Amino acid sequence: MSTSFATSFWGNEDRGLDVLHGKLKKGKHVTAEIAALFKERASIEEDFGKRLAKLAKAFTTVEEIGTLRETLDLVKAELETSARAHLDIANEIRLQLEKPTSDFMNTQSVVRKTHHSNVEKRLKAKAAMTANAEKCKNRYVSKCHEVTQLLQQQPNLPPKDAEKHQQRLEKSQQQANQNDLEYMSAVERLAAAHTLWEDDYRTACVEFQRLEEERIDYLRGRLWAYANIISTLCVADDESCERIRTSIERCHVSKDIALFLDTSSTGTTIPVPEPYINYYTQTSERAVAPLVTRVVPNTYDEVPGAQRAYSSSNLSAQQPLLKGPAAFNAAAVNLTNFTKKMGDAARENGAVLGSLFKKGTMGGNGSNTRNSVDRGQPLSNGNSGALQQPVVVTPSVTLAASSGVYHDDEDEENHQQQSDEVGEFSYDPYDFTDGSKTLFEVRVLYDYHSQAFEELTVVRGQVVPVIAQHEDGWWEGIVVEAATGKRRKGLFPSNFVERL
Repeated sequence: MSTSFATSFWGNEDRGLDVLHGKLKKGKHVTAEIAALFKERASIEEDFGKRLAKLAKAFTTVEEIGTLRETLDLVKAELETSARAHLDIANEIRLQLEKPTSDFMNTQSVVRKTHHSNVEKRLKAKAAMTANAEKCKNRYVSKCHEVTQLLQQQPNLPPKDAEKHQQRLEKSQQQANQNDLEYMSAVERLAAAHTLWEDDYRTACVEFQRLEEERIDYLRGRLWAYANIISTLCVADDESCERIRTSIERCHVSKDIALFLDTSSTGTTIPVPEPYINYYTQTSERAVAPLVTRVVPNTYDEVPGAQRAYSSSNLSAQQPLLKGPAAFNAAAVNLTNFTKKMGDAARENGAVLGSLFKKGTMGGNGSNTRNSVDRGQPLSNGNSGALQQPVVVTPSVTLAASSGVYHDDEDEENHQQQSDEVGEFSYDPYDFTDGSKTLFEVRVLYDYHSQAFEELTVVRGQVVPVIAQHEDGWWEGIVVEAATGKRRKGLFPSNFVERL
């Protein structure tokens, strides 16, 4: 079987050129696809290298110590090495594969188009000569038939028509001879055009075969180089992974734990929890304070919710009993808060109220010092670990008398006089005509249930706008009642909230 293009693409229909041209066009498309593959692979490698470099930059190991830290540092370094390798591979593919392949394809296209154009011109000339020769042949044959017919008619003609017939016959013979000469000339020109076409077509076939052989051989070489480049990258990645595995083998759990203990140990002594010490007994046994049957700050007889008796029996878990001097000092908290609202009338009665707290028979040192809200951290509650709520400042008074009740006729008279003088004062929690502005907002940390009409009930997580701050540790805020949907202002302990 022939293996030459120059001997395998002939035929009467001249289809060989179309077949060869189609083969070369397909070869060009395949070459273009391979060049596009190289280009896309280079782009992928470049993008992957950049992403690896970004990952290596973001990866941090500063929080780790010991042998694991060394392994993580190596992982980071290998990421950077791999990123550079992929970027180098991308550049190598572009320089050694993509660009040379594109240039090779363009060079072959120029040669192919040149030979194809020459053969096309020769083929068109040959076709024109063939058509002209065919026309000359038809004219020559037609005149030959005409002469033959005239010769056949000559014996049967009468004498008077013989001369005229003879003239016509001679004229036809002359035209037939002329057509014969033209026909021969056309055939000669056709033969010359055919020879030129044949030579150029044979040359084109040889050149087309050379181009195809070069293309196949070139693509084999480029694909081989591509495989070598990628395998080099794979070898580099495998070596990188092997270095990481070697580093992991040197990583020891016990060494890292020992290093952490050596550098960060805080001690071996276990702290003892704070024991419970009762104020009255100075032991771990609990003693209950005497019942208070009368609230000393009697100025608030006419203020709703201001007159209440506090004792160990009616204090809730969120309002623990105050002890010793703190119990006496706390009695002035709500008193101070409301005397500010009473204005001049309350300040005039302050001296009388102060005398009530200076009696030596009451618990504590008898001072009228205002005790602010304790804002310390909640304490641990024994073994359970639960946190107690902060101490609420309440007007509780612990009396030192054995009977547990304080009586004084002079105080009773002062109490009645004070009540008469300030009886017209009232606290309206729904009155916002004073144009109170929000100072800031707080979030409730512990539930608090109001103990008086002028106080607010707040729950954990609730956000409360604060419109006033008082020195005694009680703040005034605004809430919306769930039942009525109305805005209500009132007091709450500041150590039950945190400022936003």
